Order: sequence, then structure tokens, then C-alpha cells
Amino acid sequence: MEGGKGRRIGVKKINEIFYSIQGEGYFTGTPAVFVRFSGCNLKCVFCDTNHILGKSMTDKEILEEIKKYPAKHIVLTGGEPCLQITSTFVQLIKDSDGFVQVETNGTVLPPANIDWITCSPKSDSNVVIVNPDELKVV
Repeated sequence: MEGGKGRRIGVKKINEIFYSIQGEGYFTGTPAVFVRFSGCNLKCVFCDTNHILGKSMTDKEILEEIKKYPAKHIVLTGGEPCLQITSTFVQLIKDSDGFVQVETNGTVLPPANIDWITCSPKSDSNVVIVNPDELKVV
């Protein structure tokens, strides 16, 4: 089942949105806008995201924030973004010429219209993603 089900339609809890250079994986060196989601279904002790913090934002508000930056490479990260993102949200970004990459722990299926899936599985978790584009071990 795709993530994002059961949440208020179009409202997401966002930790931060920022512009930077992708520093990991296949797209290292690529200018990108990072949308860091709050919330996760795992409790990793090494996680660098404060899941208590976060601002409720509509899809439109998130897109407007993304558009403030020059990059077309959009990285949905977290937390676990697949708990909140939907194919409608992804398509909204793509309709604005965005290339959508998701960084996920692999325990929730992402929408089918994601351009690039980076899976970073954690020990003792039930990974449901079978063929990610990239595997990242942390």
C-alpha cells in the first residue's frame, strides 16, 4: 500500500525545506532542493531529524517554497517521507519540471511516479521495496 493514506489531504508535516548540493549517492554534486519530512515509523538512535519539530504545510505551500530555489532536482527525505507523500503531491512537483528523488527506509511503498528511489534499509525492519534505483547503507 502506498504511503500518505489517512492523512489530511494535501497537508504534510515538514521539518525543513532547503537548497544545497546533493552530497551522497548517484547524484552527488547535483544542486537540489531538500524537503525534509517530520515523522518516522522507525526509532533509529543515529537519526539526525527532530521528529517533534515540524510545520504543517499544504502541497501548494511546499511547492511555492520549492520554487524559490533554482534547482529542479527535488529530494524528499526525512524522517520517512513515504508516510506522507502521495502520487498527487509528486505529480504536482513533476508538473513544475521537477525531478523527484525519495530517500526512504523502504518500509512503506512510495508512489509509483517517483523518478528515483534511494532505499536505506535499517536492521530489524520489514523492507517492502524490492528494486530501488539506489541502495544506501548507513
